Amino acid sequence: MDLGVILGTWNGSRKDADEILATVREAERLGYSIAWVPELYGADAPTVMSWLAANTSTIRIGSAVMQIPARSATTTAMTAATLVALYGDRIVLGLGVSGPQVSEGWYGTPWQDPHGRTREYIEVVRLAMSRERVRYDGKHLKLPGRQDYRPIKLVLRNEVHVPILLAAIGPRNIRLAAQICDGWLPAIVLPERFGPIRERFTSALEAAGRKRDDVVIAASTGAVINDDLETARNVYRPYITLLIGGMGTREQNFYRDLVTEYGYGEIAREITELYLAGRVKEAGALTPAELIDGIGLVGDEARVAQRLAAYRAAGIDIFSIAPSGRTVEEKLGTLRAVASAAGL
Repeated sequence: MDLGVILGTWNGSRKDADEILATVREAERLGYSIAWVPELYGADAPTVMSWLAANTSTIRIGSAVMQIPARSATTTAMTAATLVALYGDRIVLGLGVSGPQVSEGWYGTPWQDPHGRTREYIEVVRLAMSRERVRYDGKHLKLPGRQDYRPIKLVLRNEVHVPILLAAIGPRNIRLAAQICDGWLPAIVLPERFGPIRERFTSALEAAGRKRDDVVIAASTGAVINDDLETARNVYRPYITLLIGGMGTREQNFYRDLVTEYGYGEIAREITELYLAGRVKEAGALTPAELIDGIGLVGDEARVAQRLAAYRAAGIDIFSIAPSGRTVEEKLGTLRAVASAAGL
């Protein structure tokens, strides 16, 4: 199982940029295989990816994730091809459809049929990166847009081979990742209860005639290293509480659905009600310690080693951490502790 680091969203400050670069350089030195760059509605992923790749030498740089509603499929293909031309096979393309609030509220892109849109988008990205003329007649994407227009092809000279990983939570998009992508980025993984969800992925692989070795499962979580387990839990607790209670609505929250599948449905609904009512501290108090222990990488180094083994046993190929710490020195210490626990 390879280790990776997943970064926080850059806040635009020079100090934060310096800390991000220091984190990636230390991860590279320690033997981490990949650094993932997020994208919300602040700094875009490709710009930060290019800057990090230019200032490192061996570590792979991936997007986790570039938002599908943000760009046309051919723009994403051009962006990926440009990064590959500059930095070679170090580039990994993580894509995700995001949610209705971001899709419509930020990008003005319709949310209807996200599964169908995602499939067509990835197919067009692949077609464009093949450097063939792009002809595509889908439900959502039609290229060229008019029959009397000539199809266009990518004119960069370099060969473009970019692994595409799909962030997927729901069953249909998990199957889609297995059918047409190079890997799957699951949301939050509780290793001991991950089996039925992983089975959806592997079953879809088999149905598509693909081998498990042909794809990767790349999971991530936060890492809080502290000899006092309760202290470590409380550092991670607000993040899990936010996912369950605040990343959606009462009617639709993909993370809450996932936690429900792990067996925490009733408490997840209570957390949501409190969170959406503004009672965030009370919501956090309800978040179960056993859920935090299962999903987060929390505790001392010995416990971290045990949890890494659990992720490995759950079939995770790339396991990435968001290192906690109030200072960059503390975050680098977390990177080192996890590397030590993993035997790097």
